[in-house]
Amino acid sequence: MKALKMLLFVTMLYCGQANLFAQSNEVKGGVKGGLNVSNIGGDSEGTKSKMGIHVGGFVQFRASNSLCIQPELVYSMQGASLGDGVNVKYNYINVPVIFKLYPESHGFNFQAGPQLGILGGAKVSDGSDSIDVSDQVEGIDFALAVGLGYDFNGMTLDARYNIGLSSTSDAGSYPNNVFQLGLGVYF
Repeated sequence: MKALKMLLFVTMLYCGQANLFAQSNEVKGGVKGGLNVSNIGGDSEGTKSKMGIHVGGFVQFRASNSLCIQPELVYSMQGASLGDGVNVKYNYINVPVIFKLYPESHGFNFQAGPQLGILGGAKVSDGSDSIDVSDQVEGIDFALAVGLGYDFNGMTLDARYNIGLSSTSDAGSYPNNVFQLGLGVYF
C-alpha cells in the first residue's frame, strides 16, 4: 500500500512538472553537492549531530521574473550519533521540489518546498561492527525544505534546513532533521 501511494505521488509530481516545463521559457539543469549535518528529533534523547554528504542533480525553470521551480534528485547521507562511537546511518534518495523566490529577479533567493525521501539503507555502527536495520526504518520520509541561496557566475550556493514531517520509526516520533550547505553548477 505504501509503495502504491509513493508511486501515485511520484506520478502526480512528474505530470505536474512536465506541464510546467512545457510552459517555461528558460530551463537549465545542473549538478550539486555539499555537506549534511543531520540529527534525529522528536522522541529521541541524547542524540548528537552526524556529518555526511549530499550529491545529485537538478532542473530549474523560471516560472516568472521572480520565481523558479527546481525539482532535484539527491543522494543524502543522514542519521545521528548516539554517543560512545555508535552511529545511526541512513542513506536516502531525496526528491525535493524547491520554489526559489528572487526578490531582485536574480542572485539572492529564498527557498522552500516539499521533499520526498526514499530509504536506500539503514545501519547502526560502532566503528568496527555494523548491523543492517533497514527493515526497522520507514521506507518513505517526508520533509519541508527551507533555506536561502545565491546564484553567481553559473553556480548556485545554498543553505537549507530539512524539517522532518514523518517519523523514521512507527515506535514513536523520530523525524530526520538535516542542515545542508551545498554548491551547484549550472550546465
